Amino acid sequence: MDVKPQGFELTGKPGSLADMARGVWKSRDLLRMLAKKDFVARYRRASLGMAWAVGLPLVQAVVLAVVLSHLVKFKTNVNFAVFVYTGTLAWNFFSQTLTTTTNSIVEGQALATKIYFPRAVLPMTTVLSSLYGFLPGLPLLIILAIAFKVHLTWHIILLIPATLLMIGMTTAFSLVAAALQVYFRDMKYIVQALVVPWFYASAVFYPLTLLDRAPHLKPLVDLNPATGMVLLFRAAVVGADPGWRAALVWPFVWTAGLFIVAVYLYRRFDRVFVDLL
Repeated sequence: MDVKPQGFELTGKPGSLADMARGVWKSRDLLRMLAKKDFVARYRRASLGMAWAVGLPLVQAVVLAVVLSHLVKFKTNVNFAVFVYTGTLAWNFFSQTLTTTTNSIVEGQALATKIYFPRAVLPMTTVLSSLYGFLPGLPLLIILAIAFKVHLTWHIILLIPATLLMIGMTTAFSLVAAALQVYFRDMKYIVQALVVPWFYASAVFYPLTLLDRAPHLKPLVDLNPATGMVLLFRAAVVGADPGWRAALVWPFVWTAGLFIVAVYLYRRFDRVFVDLL
């Protein structure tokens, strides 16, 4: 008689969407606590402390504006530094959060092996932690716009949907990247490698009209979800780029699609993520 070898098969029964949502909601206090702890820990030993959270995007925007103004001439109707800072503020949140959060489940194994909570909380923690540093940058953006005599209109209220879109899109990308990193440890390096060309393809420091010189590149830039996010921020503060609405559709498409993928991944593999670390 053949005897099958005894062993342990590492599988997880998919949970329901309702159970997953309830688990994340019940872990909201843990999420807030971990996010605050992570935010404080980032700047605790820095001499300027949390001022770096606001100052770093501003410094980057100023340097970029000064360098580019001496190399190329972009036709913008507002101060170029404000133009660049508007895009840089949103892009930095997205890129830095995604880069950091890709490894969040792997790095969170010490906590995740002690108590059970939905593993989606770990990448969401990084997103919320980054949001604490992002929000003070919004009033600074408005102050700079006023200081450089940018004419603000009622379009300034678009900062609200722009911020919500940024958070949703970043969360969707982060959830998927963090889950894939558990199985494919090259994922964090892939994300790091993509961030640089992604930046140049996101219209952060140039107007869409620049692509009139290279019309074959415009569809690629429009399909890039970060482009629509950046353009919505720009429409709120410095004025919309001509033809910007075509690019605005894609961040919503990408966000919805990636959330569907994330729901599948965390329903299917949530309970076995830590065992695979």
